[in-house]
Parts: sequence; structure tokens; C-alpha cells
Amino acid sequence: MITVIYLARFAEELGLTEEQLELSFQDSEELLAYLRQRGEPWKQTLAQNKVYKIAVNNVIQHSNTPLKDGDSVALLPPVTGG
Repeated sequence: MITVIYLARFAEELGLTEEQLELSFQDSEELLAYLRQRGEPWKQTLAQNKVYKIAVNNVIQHSNTPLKDGDSVALLPPVTGG
């Protein structure tokens, strides 16, 4: 099982703050492809051309990352501030 956490704007756009997925995923790209296939708003919010970060077990990842049962994956939209 993988726990997916949606932060900030993603929680608002997708209507979830967290979910547990019983499926197994080899890596973060496979997880994102699964989420995108849910249709809108998933496809648009998590589009490949969008800028966002992924944290696996509280560590920001900069590329595709292997996943294993029990991992926590947080999706972080870009933040602006001044």
C-alpha cells in the first residue's frame, strides 16, 4: 500500500488531502501515470508539463524514484511568495 498526500492547491483541485492505494507501483512515474488516467481534473493537475515536486518518505526527489510497499508520496505544487 502507498499513501499519497496532496498538499496546498493540489488538495483543493483534486478534492483530497490523502489517500491510500492498495496497488503497487514500481516507481513514481508509474504512480503519476495511474493518477492521470483517472481523467479530469487529475490529468490536467498532474500533467507532465506542469511544475511540481514529489517527496517520497519526506525526501524531495529530483527524478523518477523507485517505490515500495509502505512508502508515503507527497505531491507538492509550486509555491509563490514575497
